[in-house]
Amino acid sequence: MKNDKYNCLVDYIRHVPNERLFLTLPEKNYTFGDVLELSNKFRADYPQLVNKSCAVLSNERDTLALFLPAINDICSSLFLQPHDIKNSDNSFYESLGIEFVIYLSDRKVSSITTIGNHKKEKTRLVKNFLLSTSGTTGFPKFVSYTLNSLVSTTQKDIKRGNDFVWGLTYDINRFAGLQVYLQAIVSGSTLVIPSVSANIDSLVQIFAKESVNALSATPSFWRKVLMVPFHKNIPLERITLGGEISNQTLLSALTNSYPAAKIAHIYASTEAGVGFVVKDKYEGFPLEFLDENSSLPCQIKIKSGLLWIKNSQTASKLIKGDIDTDDDFFVNTGDLVTIKGNRVLFLGRDNGSINVGGNKVMPEKVESILEQHPFIVMAKVYAKSSPVLGSLVVSEVELNEDGQKLTSKDLKLELLTFCKGLLEPFETPTLFRSVNSIEINATGKKVRNNK
Repeated sequence: MKNDKYNCLVDYIRHVPNERLFLTLPEKNYTFGDVLELSNKFRADYPQLVNKSCAVLSNERDTLALFLPAINDICSSLFLQPHDIKNSDNSFYESLGIEFVIYLSDRKVSSITTIGNHKKEKTRLVKNFLLSTSGTTGFPKFVSYTLNSLVSTTQKDIKRGNDFVWGLTYDINRFAGLQVYLQAIVSGSTLVIPSVSANIDSLVQIFAKESVNALSATPSFWRKVLMVPFHKNIPLERITLGGEISNQTLLSALTNSYPAAKIAHIYASTEAGVGFVVKDKYEGFPLEFLDENSSLPCQIKIKSGLLWIKNSQTASKLIKGDIDTDDDFFVNTGDLVTIKGNRVLFLGRDNGSINVGGNKVMPEKVESILEQHPFIVMAKVYAKSSPVLGSLVVSEVELNEDGQKLTSKDLKLELLTFCKGLLEPFETPTLFRSVNSIEINATGKKVRNNK
């Protein structure tokens, strides 16, 4: 399917059989025809939004999924506002060029707020999605994407798409969640959206019941899935990981649980778009990806241990914030990497390192080692202030049943012995805190706000 004639989501929906199931939501399902009908009604009900720049807020994934095609159909630019950007005033919206704010709730439009005065404009031929980065390193950046750039790497075979049922684990107002949502629309697949309040056991149960066979999630989310006793009931054929480092322990565990599934680690970011995909079930990526003549849809290189990427389908415009680029228009991803044999391995975020007596410690590296231990489901490493060394390395660990039988003293001895030879002394945690569950945020990543 050529997408040069597809200016909005409704254009794609029109080419899917009306009776095909699109959204499986709590208590109700919607076909592609239902969503198309809702879009037509929305256009008739809100003519003031035609060709306007709008922000949309919804605390419910299902409501946003239902209305997004309708809003995209009539608005020229659409800001998908994340939940963590709160208390936004008119000046904030005006700085982003927003003219109306649409509030969604309970699968309906709850209200619409006008921002400033508006002049009549000519129809804009190219529509845009305005997305925000996660802002984990400070105030978030705001970048603009065309629809064509967002769907450039998606599969567009509607006949083949009928065979897939996707499960949603991300918020749609984030880049990763929007990618899953767009994949379902463009390929005419079904998308299962559980309630955001559902716990991990309920999610696995829902995905199994609805025969979800394609699922995209962060490594942290996948670790929690694997701990659910009945996780193999999900008939997965396609597994995608992204957002965090996928280590070999996790990739091997997924291969063992779902031997027939295709497993892919996607490297992507809000600023750089979808970069490359690794499908060989090994951590990191092949050294040959660095070759200028590789078949990748992007170019990548390493400078001073950092990964840089140049992608033709990157954000079309930076609205707010700074993106570090070099003279050749490569984007600095901020990810530290190292070459080991014929493999490039991820070490962690450059700005997330811990300074221990002048030595740089990468939390992700320490977590990867700890998660190799048979007692540990998941680990989170962070810094604790020290008047002598500046910082000390501390770890929270989520334990399985065998690990929970140990006393705190025996657990520390067990893990210190395990880390010996695998980590440098300054990398080894000085304290291990057993927790019931390691928190993950709305983007599916480990929450790293410990002090």
